[in-house]
Amino acid sequence: MSTSSPTPTLRQEETSAPSRSHLARKGLPILFATLLSRPLGFVREAVQAALFGASRLTDAFVVAYNLPEMIQTLFFTGILSNFFVPVITRYREQKEELSEVFSIALNGALLLALVLVSVCYVAAPWLITLAAPGLVGTDYQLTVFLFRFMLPALVLDCLLAVMKGTLNSLDHYAMPEYSGVFFNLVMIASALWLSGTYGITSLAIGVVVGTLMQLVVQIPALARKGIRYRLTFAFGHPALREMGGLAFGAFIATAVVPLNAFVSRALASTLPAGSISALAYAFRVFLLPVSLFAVPVYTVLLTDLSAAQHRGTQETFKQQVTAGLSLLFTVSLPATAILVALANPITRLLFERGRFTAADVILTSQALMAYGVGTLAYGTSQVMVRLFNATKDTRTPAWVGVGSLAVNVGGGWLLMQIWGHWGIALVTSVVSYLNTAVLYAIFRYRHGPLDEALLARRFITHLLLAVSLGMCLFVLSRSLTVAPGSLMTLARLFHLAVIMMVGGGLYLGLGYLFKVEEIRTLAQKVRRLLRANQ
Repeated sequence: MSTSSPTPTLRQEETSAPSRSHLARKGLPILFATLLSRPLGFVREAVQAALFGASRLTDAFVVAYNLPEMIQTLFFTGILSNFFVPVITRYREQKEELSEVFSIALNGALLLALVLVSVCYVAAPWLITLAAPGLVGTDYQLTVFLFRFMLPALVLDCLLAVMKGTLNSLDHYAMPEYSGVFFNLVMIASALWLSGTYGITSLAIGVVVGTLMQLVVQIPALARKGIRYRLTFAFGHPALREMGGLAFGAFIATAVVPLNAFVSRALASTLPAGSISALAYAFRVFLLPVSLFAVPVYTVLLTDLSAAQHRGTQETFKQQVTAGLSLLFTVSLPATAILVALANPITRLLFERGRFTAADVILTSQALMAYGVGTLAYGTSQVMVRLFNATKDTRTPAWVGVGSLAVNVGGGWLLMQIWGHWGIALVTSVVSYLNTAVLYAIFRYRHGPLDEALLARRFITHLLLAVSLGMCLFVLSRSLTVAPGSLMTLARLFHLAVIMMVGGGLYLGLGYLFKVEEIRTLAQKVRRLLRANQ
Protein backbone atom coordinates (compact mmCIF):
# COMPACT_ATOMS: atom_id res chain seq x y z
CA MET A 1 0.00 0.00 0.00
CA SER A 2 1.35 3.41 -0.87
CA THR A 3 0.68 6.65 0.85
CA SER A 4 -1.62 6.26 -1.38
CA SER A 5 -4.47 5.09 0.29
CA PRO A 6 -6.04 8.26 -0.94
CA THR A 7 -7.69 10.47 1.57
CA PRO A 8 -11.37 10.99 0.72
CA THR A 9 -12.28 14.36 -0.69
CA LEU A 10 -13.89 17.06 1.39
CA ARG A 11 -17.20 16.51 -0.31
CA GLN A 12 -17.11 12.79 0.45
CA GLU A 13 -16.16 13.39 4.06
CA GLU A 14 -18.95 15.87 4.54
CA THR A 15 -21.51 13.38 3.31
CA SER A 16 -20.27 10.15 4.83
CA ALA A 17 -18.21 10.89 7.93
CA PRO A 18 -21.00 12.57 9.89
CA SER A 19 -23.26 9.64 9.05
CA ARG A 20 -20.68 7.14 10.29
CA SER A 21 -20.32 9.13 13.49
CA HIS A 22 -24.09 9.21 13.85
CA LEU A 23 -24.37 5.45 13.39
CA ALA A 24 -21.58 4.78 15.85
CA ARG A 25 -23.11 7.08 18.46
CA LYS A 26 -26.59 5.55 18.20
CA GLY A 27 -25.10 2.07 18.30
CA LEU A 28 -23.18 2.70 21.55
CA PRO A 29 -25.94 1.32 23.84
CA ILE A 30 -25.84 -1.95 21.88
CA LEU A 31 -22.04 -1.98 22.07
CA PHE A 32 -22.00 -1.41 25.84
CA ALA A 33 -24.69 -4.04 26.42
CA THR A 34 -22.75 -6.50 24.28
CA LEU A 35 -19.54 -5.79 26.19
CA LEU A 36 -21.35 -6.86 29.33
CA SER A 37 -23.51 -9.66 27.93
CA ARG A 38 -21.06 -11.45 25.63
CA PRO A 39 -18.36 -12.06 28.25
CA LEU A 40 -21.10 -13.56 30.41
CA GLY A 41 -22.06 -15.65 27.40
CA PHE A 42 -18.52 -16.97 27.24
CA VAL A 43 -18.62 -17.71 30.96
CA ARG A 44 -21.84 -19.61 30.32
CA GLU A 45 -20.24 -21.55 27.45
CA ALA A 46 -17.11 -22.18 29.54
CA VAL A 47 -19.20 -23.54 32.41
CA GLN A 48 -21.10 -25.74 29.96
CA ALA A 49 -17.85 -26.95 28.39
CA ALA A 50 -16.26 -27.68 31.77
CA LEU A 51 -19.31 -29.61 33.00
CA PHE A 52 -20.15 -31.53 29.83
CA GLY A 53 -17.27 -31.05 27.31
CA ALA A 54 -17.90 -31.50 23.57
CA SER A 55 -19.86 -34.75 23.80
CA ARG A 56 -23.08 -36.39 22.70
CA LEU A 57 -24.73 -34.83 25.77
CA THR A 58 -23.92 -31.34 24.55
CA ASP A 59 -24.72 -32.36 20.97
CA ALA A 60 -28.22 -33.31 22.20
CA PHE A 61 -28.65 -30.02 24.07
CA VAL A 62 -27.39 -27.92 21.15
CA VAL A 63 -29.84 -29.56 18.74
CA ALA A 64 -32.74 -29.32 21.21
CA TYR A 65 -31.95 -25.67 22.00
CA ASN A 66 -31.31 -24.48 18.46
CA LEU A 67 -34.36 -26.08 16.89
CA PRO A 68 -36.95 -23.97 18.78
CA GLU A 69 -34.60 -21.01 18.37
CA MET A 70 -34.72 -21.59 14.61
CA ILE A 71 -38.52 -21.86 14.65
CA GLN A 72 -38.77 -18.65 16.67
CA THR A 73 -36.43 -16.84 14.25
CA LEU A 74 -38.39 -18.13 11.27
CA PHE A 75 -41.76 -16.93 12.51
CA PHE A 76 -40.96 -13.96 14.73
CA THR A 77 -37.57 -12.37 15.42
CA GLY A 78 -36.24 -12.46 11.87
CA ILE A 79 -39.55 -11.59 10.24
CA LEU A 80 -40.18 -8.73 12.65
CA SER A 81 -36.73 -7.27 12.00
CA ASN A 82 -37.47 -7.44 8.27
CA PHE A 83 -40.83 -5.66 8.18
CA PHE A 84 -42.13 -4.81 11.67
CA VAL A 85 -39.65 -1.98 12.35
CA PRO A 86 -39.96 -0.34 8.88
CA VAL A 87 -43.77 -0.28 9.20
CA ILE A 88 -44.08 0.65 12.87
CA THR A 89 -41.49 3.46 12.61
CA ARG A 90 -44.05 5.76 11.00
CA TYR A 91 -46.19 5.58 14.19
CA ARG A 92 -43.45 6.44 16.67
CA GLU A 93 -44.69 10.02 17.08
CA GLN A 94 -48.25 8.80 17.71
CA LYS A 95 -48.05 6.96 21.03
CA GLU A 96 -51.73 5.97 21.19
CA GLU A 97 -51.63 4.47 17.73
CA LEU A 98 -48.26 2.87 18.45
CA SER A 99 -49.69 1.24 21.58
CA GLU A 100 -52.57 -0.09 19.51
CA VAL A 101 -50.27 -1.63 16.87
CA PHE A 102 -47.99 -3.03 19.58
CA SER A 103 -50.89 -4.68 21.39
CA ILE A 104 -52.36 -6.21 18.25
CA ALA A 105 -48.96 -7.58 17.23
CA LEU A 106 -48.27 -8.94 20.72
CA ASN A 107 -51.62 -10.70 20.94
CA GLY A 108 -51.25 -12.12 17.45
CA ALA A 109 -47.76 -13.35 18.28
CA LEU A 110 -49.06 -15.08 21.41
CA LEU A 111 -51.80 -16.91 19.51
CA LEU A 112 -49.48 -18.02 16.74
CA ALA A 113 -46.81 -19.10 19.25
CA LEU A 114 -49.25 -21.27 21.16
CA VAL A 115 -50.30 -23.01 17.95
CA LEU A 116 -46.66 -23.53 16.95
CA VAL A 117 -45.72 -24.95 20.34
CA SER A 118 -48.61 -27.40 20.25
CA VAL A 119 -47.60 -28.63 16.81
CA CYS A 120 -43.93 -28.86 17.79
CA TYR A 121 -44.70 -30.86 20.92
CA VAL A 122 -46.60 -33.48 18.94
CA ALA A 123 -44.13 -33.52 16.04
CA ALA A 124 -41.01 -33.52 18.25
CA PRO A 125 -39.78 -37.04 17.30
CA TRP A 126 -39.97 -36.27 13.57
CA LEU A 127 -38.43 -32.82 13.95
CA ILE A 128 -35.44 -34.17 15.88
CA THR A 129 -34.91 -36.94 13.32
CA LEU A 130 -34.89 -34.28 10.60
CA ALA A 131 -32.63 -31.92 12.56
CA ALA A 132 -30.02 -34.50 13.57
CA PRO A 133 -30.36 -37.80 11.71
CA GLY A 134 -27.07 -38.96 13.22
CA LEU A 135 -28.47 -39.01 16.78
CA VAL A 136 -29.88 -42.40 17.71
CA GLY A 137 -30.89 -44.42 20.76
CA THR A 138 -30.67 -42.71 24.14
CA ASP A 139 -29.06 -39.62 22.55
CA TYR A 140 -32.12 -39.24 20.33
CA GLN A 141 -34.55 -39.75 23.23
CA LEU A 142 -32.70 -37.18 25.35
CA THR A 143 -32.84 -34.64 22.53
CA VAL A 144 -36.61 -35.09 22.13
CA PHE A 145 -37.10 -34.63 25.88
CA LEU A 146 -34.96 -31.48 26.03
CA PHE A 147 -36.67 -30.03 22.98
CA ARG A 148 -40.13 -30.46 24.49
CA PHE A 149 -38.93 -29.13 27.84
CA MET A 150 -37.71 -25.87 26.28
CA LEU A 151 -40.79 -25.19 24.15
CA PRO A 152 -42.23 -22.63 26.65
CA ALA A 153 -39.20 -20.47 25.86
CA LEU A 154 -40.44 -20.35 22.26
CA VAL A 155 -43.65 -18.61 23.37
CA LEU A 156 -41.72 -16.15 25.54
CA ASP A 157 -39.24 -15.42 22.74
CA CYS A 158 -42.07 -14.60 20.34
CA LEU A 159 -43.48 -12.00 22.73
CA LEU A 160 -39.97 -10.68 23.35
CA ALA A 161 -39.46 -10.14 19.61
CA VAL A 162 -42.48 -7.80 19.44
CA MET A 163 -41.29 -5.87 22.49
CA LYS A 164 -37.75 -5.45 21.13
CA GLY A 165 -38.99 -4.38 17.70
CA THR A 166 -41.24 -1.73 19.25
CA LEU A 167 -38.44 -0.33 21.41
CA ASN A 168 -36.01 -0.28 18.47
CA SER A 169 -38.51 1.67 16.39
CA LEU A 170 -38.34 4.32 19.14
CA ASP A 171 -34.51 4.39 18.94
CA HIS A 172 -34.28 2.55 22.27
CA TYR A 173 -31.67 -0.18 21.93
CA ALA A 174 -30.26 -0.57 25.43
CA MET A 175 -32.74 -2.76 27.30
CA PRO A 176 -33.40 -5.16 24.38
CA GLU A 177 -29.66 -5.85 24.39
CA TYR A 178 -29.10 -5.80 28.16
CA SER A 179 -31.74 -8.51 28.51
CA GLY A 180 -29.07 -10.96 27.35
CA VAL A 181 -27.19 -10.26 30.59
CA PHE A 182 -30.09 -11.62 32.63
CA PHE A 183 -30.39 -14.66 30.39
CA ASN A 184 -26.72 -15.52 30.77
CA LEU A 185 -26.74 -15.02 34.55
CA VAL A 186 -29.70 -17.37 34.93
CA MET A 187 -28.10 -19.96 32.64
CA ILE A 188 -24.82 -19.88 34.59
CA ALA A 189 -26.59 -20.17 37.94
CA SER A 190 -28.78 -23.03 36.71
CA ALA A 191 -25.80 -24.98 35.34
CA LEU A 192 -23.72 -24.55 38.49
CA TRP A 193 -26.45 -25.21 41.04
CA LEU A 194 -28.57 -27.82 39.28
CA SER A 195 -26.21 -29.86 37.09
CA GLY A 196 -25.34 -32.20 39.95
CA THR A 197 -29.01 -33.10 40.36
CA TYR A 198 -30.47 -32.73 36.85
CA GLY A 199 -27.42 -33.14 34.60
CA ILE A 200 -27.76 -31.66 31.12
CA THR A 201 -31.41 -30.79 31.90
CA SER A 202 -30.09 -28.00 34.14
CA LEU A 203 -29.22 -26.10 30.96
CA ALA A 204 -32.77 -26.49 29.65
CA ILE A 205 -34.16 -25.14 32.95
CA GLY A 206 -31.86 -22.15 32.59
CA VAL A 207 -33.11 -21.49 29.06
CA VAL A 208 -36.77 -21.29 30.10
CA VAL A 209 -36.24 -19.21 33.25
CA GLY A 210 -33.66 -16.97 31.54
CA THR A 211 -35.99 -16.23 28.63
CA LEU A 212 -38.74 -15.27 31.08
CA MET A 213 -36.35 -12.82 32.74
CA GLN A 214 -35.51 -11.30 29.35
CA LEU A 215 -39.18 -10.59 28.73
CA VAL A 216 -39.94 -9.17 32.17
CA VAL A 217 -37.17 -6.56 32.04
CA GLN A 218 -38.62 -5.05 28.82
CA ILE A 219 -41.87 -4.05 30.52
CA PRO A 220 -40.53 -1.00 32.45
CA ALA A 221 -38.75 0.27 29.31
CA LEU A 222 -41.97 0.05 27.30
CA ALA A 223 -43.88 1.85 30.06
CA ARG A 224 -41.32 4.69 30.14
CA LYS A 225 -41.76 5.12 26.39
CA GLY A 226 -45.52 5.49 26.86
CA ILE A 227 -46.45 2.12 25.36
CA ARG A 228 -49.55 0.63 26.96
CA TYR A 229 -50.82 -2.90 26.42
CA ARG A 230 -54.45 -3.47 25.42
CA LEU A 231 -56.39 -6.69 24.99
CA THR A 232 -57.29 -6.17 21.33
CA PHE A 233 -57.45 -8.40 18.28
CA ALA A 234 -58.14 -5.75 15.62
CA PHE A 235 -56.11 -7.55 12.97
CA GLY A 236 -57.67 -5.35 10.27
CA HIS A 237 -55.53 -2.38 11.34
CA PRO A 238 -53.77 -0.74 8.31
CA ALA A 239 -50.33 -1.39 9.82
CA LEU A 240 -51.11 -5.11 10.17
CA ARG A 241 -52.43 -5.28 6.62
CA GLU A 242 -49.24 -3.66 5.35
CA MET A 243 -47.15 -6.11 7.36
CA GLY A 244 -49.22 -8.95 5.94
CA GLY A 245 -48.32 -7.86 2.42
CA LEU A 246 -44.63 -8.04 3.29
CA ALA A 247 -44.80 -11.22 5.35
CA PHE A 248 -44.17 -13.84 2.66
CA GLY A 249 -40.96 -12.30 1.39
CA ALA A 250 -39.80 -11.61 4.94
CA PHE A 251 -40.48 -15.21 5.93
CA ILE A 252 -38.46 -16.61 3.04
CA ALA A 253 -35.57 -14.18 3.65
CA THR A 254 -35.57 -14.88 7.36
CA ALA A 255 -35.64 -18.62 6.83
CA VAL A 256 -32.26 -18.64 5.11
CA VAL A 257 -29.97 -18.07 8.12
CA PRO A 258 -31.64 -20.55 10.52
CA LEU A 259 -32.12 -23.10 7.75
CA ASN A 260 -28.44 -22.82 6.87
CA ALA A 261 -27.64 -23.48 10.53
CA PHE A 262 -30.15 -26.34 10.54
CA VAL A 263 -28.46 -27.91 7.53
CA SER A 264 -25.03 -27.45 9.11
CA ARG A 265 -26.09 -29.27 12.29
CA ALA A 266 -27.77 -32.04 10.32
CA LEU A 267 -24.62 -32.58 8.26
CA ALA A 268 -22.39 -32.41 11.35
CA SER A 269 -24.53 -35.01 13.13
CA THR A 270 -23.16 -37.59 10.70
CA LEU A 271 -19.56 -36.73 11.65
CA PRO A 272 -17.65 -37.92 14.75
CA ALA A 273 -19.07 -37.13 18.21
CA GLY A 274 -18.52 -33.53 19.29
CA SER A 275 -18.69 -32.03 15.79
CA ILE A 276 -22.04 -30.32 16.43
CA SER A 277 -20.78 -28.95 19.74
CA ALA A 278 -17.52 -27.72 18.21
CA LEU A 279 -19.43 -25.79 15.56
CA ALA A 280 -21.71 -24.35 18.26
CA TYR A 281 -18.83 -23.28 20.54
CA ALA A 282 -16.97 -21.71 17.62
CA PHE A 283 -20.05 -19.88 16.41
CA ARG A 284 -20.58 -18.39 19.87
CA VAL A 285 -17.06 -16.98 19.82
CA PHE A 286 -17.56 -15.72 16.26
CA LEU A 287 -20.67 -13.88 17.40
CA LEU A 288 -18.68 -11.66 19.78
CA PRO A 289 -17.18 -9.35 17.13
CA VAL A 290 -20.37 -9.64 15.10
CA SER A 291 -22.43 -8.53 18.11
CA LEU A 292 -19.96 -5.80 19.05
CA PHE A 293 -19.57 -4.25 15.63
CA ALA A 294 -21.99 -5.54 13.00
CA VAL A 295 -25.22 -5.79 15.02
CA PRO A 296 -25.15 -2.15 16.26
CA VAL A 297 -24.55 -0.93 12.70
CA TYR A 298 -27.33 -2.81 10.94
CA THR A 299 -29.81 -2.50 13.85
CA VAL A 300 -29.54 1.29 13.94
CA LEU A 301 -29.26 1.47 10.15
CA LEU A 302 -32.64 -0.21 9.62
CA THR A 303 -34.46 2.49 11.62
CA ASP A 304 -32.55 5.32 9.91
CA LEU A 305 -33.03 3.87 6.42
CA SER A 306 -36.75 3.35 7.06
CA ALA A 307 -37.11 6.97 8.19
CA ALA A 308 -35.14 8.26 5.16
CA GLN A 309 -37.22 6.14 2.79
CA HIS A 310 -40.43 7.38 4.41
CA ARG A 311 -39.27 10.99 3.87
CA GLY A 312 -38.32 10.19 0.27
CA THR A 313 -34.70 11.40 0.64
CA GLN A 314 -32.92 9.01 -1.75
CA GLU A 315 -29.51 10.69 -1.52
CA THR A 316 -29.53 10.53 2.27
CA PHE A 317 -30.61 6.91 2.00
CA LYS A 318 -27.55 6.01 -0.11
CA GLN A 319 -25.21 8.02 2.10
CA GLN A 320 -26.40 6.12 5.15
CA VAL A 321 -25.79 2.76 3.45
CA THR A 322 -22.31 3.88 2.39
CA ALA A 323 -21.62 5.03 5.94
CA GLY A 324 -22.77 1.71 7.38
CA LEU A 325 -20.58 -0.33 5.04
CA SER A 326 -17.57 1.93 5.66
CA LEU A 327 -17.98 1.51 9.39
CA LEU A 328 -18.16 -2.27 8.98
CA PHE A 329 -14.90 -2.32 7.02
CA THR A 330 -13.23 -0.36 9.79
CA VAL A 331 -14.20 -2.70 12.62
CA SER A 332 -14.87 -6.10 11.02
CA LEU A 333 -11.65 -6.64 9.09
CA PRO A 334 -9.31 -6.36 12.12
CA ALA A 335 -11.76 -8.57 14.03
CA THR A 336 -11.42 -11.15 11.24
CA ALA A 337 -7.64 -11.04 11.57
CA ILE A 338 -7.83 -11.64 15.32
CA LEU A 339 -10.27 -14.57 15.07
CA VAL A 340 -8.32 -16.34 12.34
CA ALA A 341 -4.81 -15.73 13.73
CA LEU A 342 -5.65 -16.46 17.37
CA ALA A 343 -8.32 -19.16 16.94
CA ASN A 344 -6.36 -21.77 18.90
CA PRO A 345 -5.29 -19.57 21.86
CA ILE A 346 -8.79 -18.06 22.09
CA THR A 347 -10.38 -21.52 22.18
CA ARG A 348 -7.89 -22.78 24.77
CA LEU A 349 -8.36 -19.73 26.95
CA LEU A 350 -12.15 -19.84 26.89
CA PHE A 351 -12.89 -23.56 27.00
CA GLU A 352 -9.89 -25.81 27.78
CA ARG A 353 -10.73 -27.03 31.25
CA GLY A 354 -12.69 -29.86 32.87
CA ARG A 355 -13.98 -32.25 30.24
CA PHE A 356 -13.04 -30.00 27.34
CA THR A 357 -9.95 -31.79 26.00
CA ALA A 358 -7.10 -30.92 23.63
CA ALA A 359 -8.96 -32.78 20.87
CA ASP A 360 -12.00 -30.55 21.50
CA VAL A 361 -9.71 -27.49 21.21
CA ILE A 362 -8.59 -28.60 17.75
CA LEU A 363 -12.15 -29.22 16.55
CA THR A 364 -13.42 -25.89 17.86
CA SER A 365 -10.48 -23.73 16.73
CA GLN A 366 -10.71 -25.14 13.19
CA ALA A 367 -14.37 -24.17 13.03
CA LEU A 368 -13.61 -20.74 14.52
CA MET A 369 -11.07 -19.96 11.79
CA ALA A 370 -13.58 -20.94 9.11
CA TYR A 371 -16.35 -18.83 10.66
CA GLY A 372 -13.92 -15.96 11.30
CA VAL A 373 -13.23 -15.56 7.58
CA GLY A 374 -16.87 -14.49 7.22
CA THR A 375 -16.98 -11.85 9.97
CA LEU A 376 -17.22 -8.97 7.49
CA ALA A 377 -19.57 -10.87 5.19
CA TYR A 378 -22.06 -11.56 7.97
CA GLY A 379 -22.38 -7.84 8.66
CA THR A 380 -22.45 -6.66 5.04
CA SER A 381 -25.03 -9.27 4.01
CA GLN A 382 -27.30 -8.13 6.84
CA VAL A 383 -26.85 -4.49 5.78
CA MET A 384 -27.86 -5.44 2.22
CA VAL A 385 -30.96 -7.26 3.47
CA ARG A 386 -31.99 -4.26 5.56
CA LEU A 387 -31.36 -1.95 2.63
CA PHE A 388 -34.11 -3.75 0.72
CA ASN A 389 -36.34 -4.10 3.78
CA ALA A 390 -36.27 -0.34 4.39
CA THR A 391 -37.71 0.11 0.89
CA LYS A 392 -40.37 -2.45 1.85
CA ASP A 393 -38.99 -4.95 -0.65
CA THR A 394 -38.75 -8.23 1.24
CA ARG A 395 -39.02 -10.52 -1.77
CA THR A 396 -35.67 -9.79 -3.40
CA PRO A 397 -33.59 -10.82 -0.34
CA ALA A 398 -35.91 -13.80 0.00
CA TRP A 399 -35.20 -15.31 -3.40
CA VAL A 400 -31.50 -14.52 -3.21
CA GLY A 401 -31.52 -16.28 0.14
CA VAL A 402 -33.17 -19.36 -1.35
CA GLY A 403 -30.36 -19.57 -3.88
CA SER A 404 -27.74 -19.23 -1.15
CA LEU A 405 -29.42 -22.01 0.82
CA ALA A 406 -29.00 -24.36 -2.12
CA VAL A 407 -25.32 -23.39 -2.38
CA ASN A 408 -24.89 -23.95 1.37
CA VAL A 409 -26.42 -27.44 1.24
CA GLY A 410 -24.39 -28.59 -1.74
CA GLY A 411 -21.18 -26.86 -0.71
CA GLY A 412 -21.47 -27.99 2.91
CA TRP A 413 -21.89 -31.62 1.90
CA LEU A 414 -18.98 -31.41 -0.56
CA LEU A 415 -16.46 -29.68 1.74
CA MET A 416 -17.51 -31.91 4.63
CA GLN A 417 -16.11 -34.83 2.65
CA ILE A 418 -12.76 -33.04 2.42
CA TRP A 419 -12.36 -31.09 5.67
CA GLY A 420 -15.06 -32.46 7.95
CA HIS A 421 -16.91 -30.11 10.28
CA TRP A 422 -14.88 -27.00 9.49
CA GLY A 423 -15.66 -27.38 5.80
CA ILE A 424 -19.30 -26.82 6.81
CA ALA A 425 -18.33 -23.61 8.65
CA LEU A 426 -16.27 -22.36 5.71
CA VAL A 427 -19.19 -22.71 3.31
CA THR A 428 -21.31 -20.61 5.69
CA SER A 429 -18.77 -17.77 5.36
CA VAL A 430 -18.52 -18.06 1.57
CA VAL A 431 -22.31 -17.99 1.20
CA SER A 432 -22.49 -14.73 3.18
CA TYR A 433 -20.08 -13.07 0.74
CA LEU A 434 -22.13 -14.34 -2.21
CA ASN A 435 -25.30 -12.94 -0.64
CA THR A 436 -23.72 -9.51 -0.26
CA ALA A 437 -22.44 -9.44 -3.85
CA VAL A 438 -25.70 -10.56 -5.44
CA LEU A 439 -27.91 -8.22 -3.39
CA TYR A 440 -25.71 -5.23 -4.10
CA ALA A 441 -25.66 -6.03 -7.83
CA ILE A 442 -29.48 -6.05 -7.85
CA PHE A 443 -29.69 -2.81 -5.85
CA ARG A 444 -27.15 -1.14 -8.13
CA TYR A 445 -29.09 -2.16 -11.22
CA ARG A 446 -32.35 -0.76 -9.84
CA HIS A 447 -31.24 2.34 -7.94
CA GLY A 448 -27.73 3.17 -9.10
CA PRO A 449 -24.38 2.75 -7.31
CA LEU A 450 -23.33 3.81 -3.86
CA ASP A 451 -20.08 5.77 -3.49
CA GLU A 452 -18.05 2.84 -4.80
CA ALA A 453 -14.73 4.69 -5.08
CA LEU A 454 -14.86 5.64 -1.40
CA LEU A 455 -15.93 2.14 -0.35
CA ALA A 456 -13.18 0.50 -2.44
CA ARG A 457 -10.47 2.71 -0.93
CA ARG A 458 -11.63 2.05 2.61
CA PHE A 459 -11.97 -1.69 2.01
CA ILE A 460 -8.49 -2.09 0.50
CA THR A 461 -6.90 0.07 3.19
CA HIS A 462 -8.42 -1.87 6.10
CA LEU A 463 -7.88 -5.22 4.37
CA LEU A 464 -4.14 -4.60 4.06
CA LEU A 465 -3.96 -3.41 7.66
CA ALA A 466 -5.88 -6.50 8.80
CA VAL A 467 -3.56 -8.85 6.89
CA SER A 468 -0.55 -7.21 8.57
CA LEU A 469 -2.23 -7.54 11.96
CA GLY A 470 -3.15 -11.18 11.37
CA MET A 471 0.35 -12.18 10.28
CA CYS A 472 1.87 -10.48 13.32
CA LEU A 473 -0.53 -12.15 15.75
CA PHE A 474 -0.15 -15.57 14.15
CA VAL A 475 3.65 -15.55 14.34
CA LEU A 476 3.80 -14.21 17.90
CA SER A 477 1.18 -16.65 19.23
CA ARG A 478 2.74 -19.91 18.00
CA SER A 479 4.31 -20.67 21.38
CA LEU A 480 0.88 -20.35 23.08
CA THR A 481 -0.66 -22.74 20.58
CA VAL A 482 1.68 -25.59 21.52
CA ALA A 483 2.26 -24.71 25.19
CA PRO A 484 1.27 -27.60 27.52
CA GLY A 485 -1.27 -27.08 30.28
CA SER A 486 -3.82 -24.31 30.72
CA LEU A 487 -3.47 -20.81 29.30
CA MET A 488 -5.33 -19.50 32.34
CA THR A 489 -2.14 -18.59 34.21
CA LEU A 490 -0.83 -15.13 34.99
CA ALA A 491 2.30 -15.55 32.83
CA ARG A 492 0.40 -16.80 29.79
CA LEU A 493 -2.34 -14.20 30.12
CA PHE A 494 0.37 -11.54 30.25
CA HIS A 495 2.01 -13.14 27.19
CA LEU A 496 -1.29 -12.98 25.28
CA ALA A 497 -1.82 -9.36 26.38
CA VAL A 498 1.65 -8.41 25.09
CA ILE A 499 0.90 -10.09 21.76
CA MET A 500 -2.33 -8.10 21.44
CA MET A 501 -0.54 -4.85 22.37
CA VAL A 502 2.20 -5.44 19.80
CA GLY A 503 -0.36 -6.33 17.11
CA GLY A 504 -2.53 -3.35 18.01
CA GLY A 505 0.47 -1.05 17.98
CA LEU A 506 1.47 -2.30 14.53
CA TYR A 507 -2.07 -1.83 13.23
CA LEU A 508 -2.40 1.70 14.60
CA GLY A 509 1.11 2.67 13.54
CA LEU A 510 0.63 1.53 9.95
CA GLY A 511 -2.79 3.16 9.89
CA TYR A 512 -1.34 6.47 11.04
CA LEU A 513 1.59 6.21 8.61
CA PHE A 514 -0.71 5.66 5.65
CA LYS A 515 -3.16 8.36 6.76
CA VAL A 516 -6.15 6.17 7.59
CA GLU A 517 -8.84 8.63 8.54
CA GLU A 518 -10.28 6.78 11.54
CA ILE A 519 -6.85 6.24 13.11
CA ARG A 520 -5.77 9.84 12.46
CA THR A 521 -8.99 11.04 14.08
CA LEU A 522 -8.36 8.79 17.08
CA ALA A 523 -4.82 10.14 17.42
CA GLN A 524 -6.10 13.73 17.35
CA LYS A 525 -8.64 12.98 20.09
CA VAL A 526 -5.97 11.36 22.25
CA ARG A 527 -3.68 14.39 21.81
CA ARG A 528 -6.50 16.77 22.76
CA LEU A 529 -7.28 14.68 25.81
CA LEU A 530 -3.62 14.67 26.91
CA ARG A 531 -3.36 18.44 26.48
CA ALA A 532 -6.52 18.95 28.50
CA ASN A 533 -5.05 16.93 31.38
CA GLN A 534 -1.72 18.76 31.43
